[in-house]
Amino acid sequence: MCNLTLVGYNQGMRSLRRHDPLPPSLTRAVDLWADATTDADSPRRADLLRDKVQALLGSGDNGSAAGFFVCVPRPIDQVRPADVAEWRAYLEQMGLAGASIYARLSRLSSFYKWLQQDPAFRAVIRRNPVDLARPKAPPPYQSPRAQALSDEDARALLAHVQSEAAGDSLSAVRDYALLRFYFATGKRRSEIIGLRWRDLRFTDDALIIQTQEKGGLYRATEIRDAGVKSALLRYLKATERWDFQRDKPLIDPDDPLWLRHDNAARGQQAVTSHGFVKMFKQYARAAGLGDVHLHQTRHTVARLVGEDSGDLHSVQTVLGHRHQATTRVYLERIAIKRDNHSQNIARRLIDDDAVAGGDEE
Repeated sequence: MCNLTLVGYNQGMRSLRRHDPLPPSLTRAVDLWADATTDADSPRRADLLRDKVQALLGSGDNGSAAGFFVCVPRPIDQVRPADVAEWRAYLEQMGLAGASIYARLSRLSSFYKWLQQDPAFRAVIRRNPVDLARPKAPPPYQSPRAQALSDEDARALLAHVQSEAAGDSLSAVRDYALLRFYFATGKRRSEIIGLRWRDLRFTDDALIIQTQEKGGLYRATEIRDAGVKSALLRYLKATERWDFQRDKPLIDPDDPLWLRHDNAARGQQAVTSHGFVKMFKQYARAAGLGDVHLHQTRHTVARLVGEDSGDLHSVQTVLGHRHQATTRVYLERIAIKRDNHSQNIARRLIDDDAVAGGDEE
């Protein structure tokens, strides 16, 4: 049924959308489901909404696999488990990882659960077609996303982005500062990318950031690695958000810290996590690392802190885990967390001479 090939994917998607438009009632239902099942306060709401809609309706503008209702053009009340199994096989053909396939099937299942609870659909949706066709959940933390980078790979990645930042690319200056934040703190993607100026506080010898962590808790974290502050100041100066004469920021408390610098950006528009991850993957490939996930920076910090301290509790504190059982899988979520590690991490990953030359104006 879903006969698109890898080579003809984009052309096929455009053809499907042009000749067989999806019913407006379906697209409306998908939009309602995505909105109803996504936390309005989530810092990743825009990304989650996009991913959910894409899983069911697809997108002809990128290389992702086709959405379910593009592959299976049936009315929602006539979808069978066999249709779901066929879509699963198609996703495998497209080369998606097991965890990604499971996530897409889970979103389709969530859509049908929502339909069964909604009065407008409950009478006609009598079963969830995903229940009999969804694979078992992949083992947690057993995907490439969970692998820590080696010291050599982390150095190569940082060195490459720093070399890009040495040119006239504002995006690279931003991305180098972002990477320094990720490697200094081990925080999750949304916790760093969503920072606003009000979330930062400078002391004489450290930088303190306030982040919204998983579960909605706000926690303060101290960063004593001077290279992080240096990279951030360089970025603020490069984006003309720093008063040189008074040595003070020209940025309002609610302004985003990280901005878009592509041609389509309008004013001081915040960079999305999706946009940064796209650049991150390009840097990793250019540095010879292949397909690398941003979450691997978190696992890398866990490895480095574990090796440096030999103490599971130290790793748990840095990662902000509530339970040590979660921390343990990071190794084979607080008042201000004292930073005892970012300087040691920087010594292992950063060329001091290159940093001194690259971070100063």
